[in-house]
Amino acid sequence: MRIGHKKTNHSQVTIRSGFTLLEMLVVLILVSLISILLLEGVSYVLHLRSGFLIQLEDSQKGTLQEYWFRSTVSAIVTDYRGSEFIFKGERNKFSGLTIAPLDNVTGMPSSFAWQLKQTNGVMTLQYKNSLDQSWEIAHWLGNQGHFRYMAADGKWHTKWPPFGVNTAQIPRVILLFGQRRQTPFTWIVKLFDNDYTRIETRDNW
Repeated sequence: MRIGHKKTNHSQVTIRSGFTLLEMLVVLILVSLISILLLEGVSYVLHLRSGFLIQLEDSQKGTLQEYWFRSTVSAIVTDYRGSEFIFKGERNKFSGLTIAPLDNVTGMPSSFAWQLKQTNGVMTLQYKNSLDQSWEIAHWLGNQGHFRYMAADGKWHTKWPPFGVNTAQIPRVILLFGQRRQTPFTWIVKLFDNDYTRIETRDNW
């Protein structure tokens, strides 16, 4: 038996190597877009991180400022009758004795003062130590800021001792109204000392 052979024509396949100019342009455009998106994402993350760190530092600073104020005020004590360090309070300043001064040994009565001063549109909260040295603790724009004093009957006064009112030597509560980053705040501090005038026993020695 004779078997016939069928010829098959095989087409030749040409393989191209490399990219055309159009393909290169498309790739470059895609890479550029991806790079821009990545850079914007990194920039946004860095901006958030920077803002978070600033807010954290500001919050810690504000907490420390409030702690200093509260610690010195809550530890205010009475003094001997006629002493120059008997507690006195006004709308923008108060002074007296505290057993928790910022610059001295805790437990030792030291003279001190907290005061609000306005200069060129900036309100400054200052602490004055027993050596009459003033330290700036906080400041804010504007003229908002004052102290108030609560008597034993729960009434608030802008001066201590209040005029024409029979009160104890030190108030029951002291309030500071101020601002931080243009946001109002109110610090209210209760005094822990027993409210009595100390008896001078050294005159009898």
